[in-house]
Amino acid sequence: MKKSAVALAVGAAVAAPAIAQESTVQIYGKVYPEFLSTEAKGATGPGGVTSNLVPQVTTTGNDHKQRFAVDTQNSYLGFRGEEKLGGNLAAIWQIEQSLGFDTGDNGFWANRNSFVGLRSNFGTVKLGNMDTIYKEFGDQFSMFGLNSGNFTSASNTLSHIGMGTVRQGRFHERAPNSVQYLSPEFSDIQLGIQYSADELKGNPGNNLNAYNLSYGIKYDSKRFYLSLHQEKHNDFFGGSRNADPAIANSFAVGTTSHSKDTGTRFSAVFKFTPDHMFTFDIARLEYTESGQTANGRFEKYERTNWTVGWEARWGGGPVRTGIQYVNMNEGKCSLSGGVGCTTTGLDGNHISLGTAYDFSKRTFIFALASKLTNGESARFDNWANGDANRGADLTQWALGVQHRF
Repeated sequence: MKKSAVALAVGAAVAAPAIAQESTVQIYGKVYPEFLSTEAKGATGPGGVTSNLVPQVTTTGNDHKQRFAVDTQNSYLGFRGEEKLGGNLAAIWQIEQSLGFDTGDNGFWANRNSFVGLRSNFGTVKLGNMDTIYKEFGDQFSMFGLNSGNFTSASNTLSHIGMGTVRQGRFHERAPNSVQYLSPEFSDIQLGIQYSADELKGNPGNNLNAYNLSYGIKYDSKRFYLSLHQEKHNDFFGGSRNADPAIANSFAVGTTSHSKDTGTRFSAVFKFTPDHMFTFDIARLEYTESGQTANGRFEKYERTNWTVGWEARWGGGPVRTGIQYVNMNEGKCSLSGGVGCTTTGLDGNHISLGTAYDFSKRTFIFALASKLTNGESARFDNWANGDANRGADLTQWALGVQHRF
């Protein structure tokens, strides 16, 4: 979906002997601090884990009592520009970074979508640090544009392995060291492909090639949106990094083990009126590893998750509401050497509700609530300021304000 944010635009026309050049620069951003409450209850106790893919809990008292925070979520500041190079060719660039103004920790320069590229009638090529095609084309539910990085986001449930919280097991990410190609739109259809290289490949003793490949196709007629997209993680070891260390394969430099993890997602949006949007996503996640050195090691885990959402503006007025539900099933697995494998308790569900009141096109206040329920073996986690334990159910609510410029 197209984004629009304009606060400051500086335009200049420069005459050159052969090419008329025109350059435009924009400053843009989104800030949405919120007052947040989080509580994690019902964590699994000793002997309560029912899947042998994950470690058994050995301690008691693993719940987190209610706590409050002020969180800026994924507030950001960006700079972007375009220079017309003649004909239909243009140079484009963007530098974007997080704004942690709740604590004064603003992260790193260009830590969000940042790139330089060229755009023409043949499409757009960008090089830099960018959302993958899987992320960009999928999960169109936004909860008023607050979803990215927020506890209402489905990214940590729909597109995560659910056995642990290590990010190599999650799709729907931003990929560094990337080159991306987006085709022109043909009858509302667009193709995209992106490759993120492993810059450590070929180092002495390194047998791994941890690259990311993402591609997809989408159809967007403004009223209907359909997309099919896939992302492949080579040698990320999303399974072993999140599994019980006793069954994990080695993913250290020099290992002879390898992995191929694949996320495939279908996304659909139907705007049955201009003010009412219904969304549906289904994601098939597969984690496969080879080169096991013993029986009973991680070999394969696969699961299918789905989500539905509804966002509405009522009576054309300032009040909006949103609701999204995500279902995560237990999936199925295998261990090397024919050793038995069980996924019992790796299921979960996640429901989010929200309402917003618009003061203008750029400013609104909002209220959000979310309940993430984990099976006794699962560890889905949407808590930005903490780390819930296995089997814990997270209840969160927030009140906040957003301003876009």
